[in-house]
Amino acid sequence: MKNFLLTGEGTEPLDDKRFSAHHRTGKIADYLLWNRQFIAELKQIEGYPAKRMTRLLDDALRQEPRIVVFGTVGINRILADRKNGIEINEMMVTIGGRPVRKMLQLADPQIGATRSKIGLPNAVGLAIVLIDEPQKIEASVAAYAVRVALQANEPALREIDCVWVSIEAHQVALPDGQLGYPELCIWRAGRRSEMERFMMGQMIDAWAQFNNCKLENLDHTSGWATLKPIGRGWPLSLQLE
Repeated sequence: MKNFLLTGEGTEPLDDKRFSAHHRTGKIADYLLWNRQFIAELKQIEGYPAKRMTRLLDDALRQEPRIVVFGTVGINRILADRKNGIEINEMMVTIGGRPVRKMLQLADPQIGATRSKIGLPNAVGLAIVLIDEPQKIEASVAAYAVRVALQANEPALREIDCVWVSIEAHQVALPDGQLGYPELCIWRAGRRSEMERFMMGQMIDAWAQFNNCKLENLDHTSGWATLKPIGRGWPLSLQLE
């Protein structure tokens, strides 16, 4: 991703020596893109709260009526037999998306500081989040975490206009039966002009070409099933006792 961003038109890496004075008074973002029309902060997910999710499900199975599981059984199948299954699932999604929310909370002030220090009040604030193996964060969980983070009042993220989540932790099924890695572009409501939408589209197109891949646009309005993970290690399994 770092090599790709440096190929962009008008990219300026903010770790360059000429920006060193801005680093002395706090953290700033990583890149200026598209001739300073975008301020981009790059974050990579490291660590996944699998133990907390396992403990949550373990505690649920100890409640009456008890469930005894032999072999490998899907989490959704287990939760379907519990009255509070939906509540437990929502808690698991919240825990699973915490690393994504944390990265956005770190990126927001860095983008704001860059706007202020370099004098770019109208630049688009772009947070890029990378989710690679061995992290076990599903695309739908990441998308939900981004939405929750952008809508939260505490902490309020005011500097991020859009989020690009690039996922190589799992693949999703394409309409023609092939598999592909999901790239999520999520905009804050009311902050997506035609020009900015065009530039993000160009950036995703360039990312596909950079990786020698074909780009396929999927309709996310049909439901979260579009982002269902497929591949080695999916669906997600937890080590229950």
